[in-house]
Amino acid sequence: MSWSSHRHVGAERPAHRDEVGDYHLVGRRAEVVIVSSSAAAGTAEDRCGPLLRDWLAGRGMQVRVHVVPDGPEVLALLRELTAASRAGYGPRLVVTSGGTGLNSDDVTPEATARVVERESPGIVHALWARGLQKTPTAVMSRGVAGQVGTTFLVNLPGSRGGVKDGMSVLDPLVDHISAQLEDVHGHGQDRSVTRSGEEVVPAAARDAADTADTQAPRATGGAADDAARTAVPDAGTVLHAGVTDDPLDAARAQREVAHPGCGAVVGFSGVIRDHDGGREGVTGLEYSAHPSAGDALRAVVREVAAQHPGTRVWAEHRIGALAVGDSALEVAVAAAHRAEAFAVCSRIVDRIKEGVPIWKRESFRDGQHTWVGLEG
Repeated sequence: MSWSSHRHVGAERPAHRDEVGDYHLVGRRAEVVIVSSSAAAGTAEDRCGPLLRDWLAGRGMQVRVHVVPDGPEVLALLRELTAASRAGYGPRLVVTSGGTGLNSDDVTPEATARVVERESPGIVHALWARGLQKTPTAVMSRGVAGQVGTTFLVNLPGSRGGVKDGMSVLDPLVDHISAQLEDVHGHGQDRSVTRSGEEVVPAAARDAADTADTQAPRATGGAADDAARTAVPDAGTVLHAGVTDDPLDAARAQREVAHPGCGAVVGFSGVIRDHDGGREGVTGLEYSAHPSAGDALRAVVREVAAQHPGTRVWAEHRIGALAVGDSALEVAVAAAHRAEAFAVCSRIVDRIKEGVPIWKRESFRDGQHTWVGLEG
């Protein structure tokens, strides 16, 4: 169960407890710092904090969101959040958003650099590379990433797009970062790891167990069957993922993922609307796919599901001619709890939109057409 709150500077802190105990449980916490003078003053809405909170909560972490103005408050808060990190009692992650540009009060990178002990320039370069796929201004971000004690700090831009790009870079690294901060060593083996709760298992050992499980005859009856029924899967289950030219059925997708062990079923329908990018009069879309689109979609879904044990996933993208009101994409996710179901569904939708080679041709009432998704 994850716990989250929004904290603005000057506000009284909530008691840091939830249903599973003390908020200060080592290794289970993440702190999100939104750096925005307007959001801190209440004159603008914080739209990045909820994105980061849901992402981290979906990974099983307890999360707090802090909103501070640009300026010296950033350094003060980072020092406060990492005060116990050298002793091993700090949060696992501190993720900031905002204050990384060239304005005179953009001091988040400087504050972070004064807190971290060892920087991780490779992660910063990966964040730049990801942002450059969409906008040339991504290189203007002066973000810093690095470690202090058992806490990892990373700066993300203050835009939703920049935050989403940052999440896509960091998501496959979070478990490895956590393991290294805990000094988990492979002793010559593959040092990549997978985590389930507080357990850390070398990936090589996990893969060997998976292979043995698929190749060995399955025992039936007695204790072996009982163990098989109660075991927690080490990856989510992909029930279906593909591309089709048939109409999509949202109800069917959600029925397919439903399971007695899952307390939440979340569905997403990507429905054709009658406007796009501020332009009215859309009459329909025609989707075209590269021959590799089906494989790419399956790879994306499997990758996300692999990071979320116990989830059940169904995803399908439609191609061909679609009218306003038709569904072009259906994703359904079942999980034990709603936070993870929402997070996994959102991540899969984002990854499909970003990485699967499918393009659309929009038609308008005035007879004009435009292609979307062919950039780059």
